[in-house]
Amino acid sequence: MRALLAFLLMTCAATAQGLPTIAPEAPPIRAVTGQGWERQWQAVGRFDTGPGFCTGTLIAADLVLTAAHCLFDPTTGQPLPETGFSFSAGLRDGRPVAFRTVRRSVIHPAYAFDLSDELDRVRSDVALLELDRPIPSGQVQPIPARGEAGEGDRVQIVSYGRDREDHASLEEGCAVESGDGRMHVLSCHIDPGSSGSPVFVSSGGQVGVVSVISAMAHWRNDPVALAADLRGGLAPLLDLLERTDDVFSREAPRLRTLTMGNDGRDELGARFITVTP
Repeated sequence: MRALLAFLLMTCAATAQGLPTIAPEAPPIRAVTGQGWERQWQAVGRFDTGPGFCTGTLIAADLVLTAAHCLFDPTTGQPLPETGFSFSAGLRDGRPVAFRTVRRSVIHPAYAFDLSDELDRVRSDVALLELDRPIPSGQVQPIPARGEAGEGDRVQIVSYGRDREDHASLEEGCAVESGDGRMHVLSCHIDPGSSGSPVFVSSGGQVGVVSVISAMAHWRNDPVALAADLRGGLAPLLDLLERTDDVFSREAPRLRTLTMGNDGRDELGARFITVTP
């Protein structure tokens, strides 16, 4: 596994990102049609938070996987009210295949909005949303969290984003650049709104979610995406759902931009990452 050698300052949090070999103004993504084999991507939907939106994935009839930071106000750092949460599965041209509100939510127990180590924040940036009622599998087939991806593996990302908030987009041509079993560094195109997007791999004819998009950054002068690796499983979040009906969840409905400081290294050899203003 190649070490993370450098994360360079992003020029702007709102700047669209592209693959290292493709200009940002021509990202290698296309709109999902929702027809034929692409019907499987209807499990991906827009997660509306009230003040903004992220992307989420239906992994069970009543459970949506997304990023934990989407559940917090980006300016105050306070939890957003769940009364404003909703999920539009397969949203295309403003019309969802299925629409549900959110009954409650849980975040990874290791996640905190004010966590000082930014890499650890990425690694635990996972949340589950329990819908107010299940979505029948005949309407939308869930895509479970399963499988894993390592350095060099090709992945797929389905996401919503800035200027494409009314339809999902698919990117098939990106790969895992590096990782440590808890975080993926991906050569994938992401925009604000892409937070929470599923990273898919196919194995044995089955598609599974292997990580969740958390942030965008620069590495080796190239734009990259950072994602929370699900190799450790969702057991901690499922356990929280089992043990309590309380409301958990917290952080921002916009994609965070990360930069590299001049000192400090984590176990990957990555320099300490901080959030840019």
